[in-house]
Amino acid sequence: MCYDLTMFPRRRLLYFLLLNILLSACVTLSILYFYENAYRPATLPQPVIAETTSSFEIAAVVGAGLTDSETILIRNTGQATADLNGWQIRDSDSNSYTFGAVSLPANAAIQLRTAPGKDTVIDLYWGLSSSVWSSGEAASLLDPDGNVRSVYKVP
Repeated sequence: MCYDLTMFPRRRLLYFLLLNILLSACVTLSILYFYENAYRPATLPQPVIAETTSSFEIAAVVGAGLTDSETILIRNTGQATADLNGWQIRDSDSNSYTFGAVSLPANAAIQLRTAPGKDTVIDLYWGLSSSVWSSGEAASLLDPDGNVRSVYKVP
């Protein structure tokens, strides 16, 4: 029997590569298996999902000192539609506005204008004849329980 000697090195190299791939895969899977069972807890902690709470913030106060253009922008930063009913806007002079039945979708905003006017879907009117905000004053947003949830310093 006569064998071609150039054929054996290629065939051996192919067998060696296949054996190396198989051995590497077995070692990797074994390490992952033992890590899963030895170092990770038996049960992973479950994330705690808090009750959905309203997340409103005062985003801006525009036109401070000018009754006709004075506007405060309230934004819902939560991930669900939230109700502003009973929330209040207050300034440092004890002027306050209490929101009625207003629902605000997630990532939406509503404007509260100081001047008189007719409420719309995106604009509410305080109905005052003089301005409320002045530069340097703090605007506070309070929840129905009276807790301050957002403060904005008027520029």
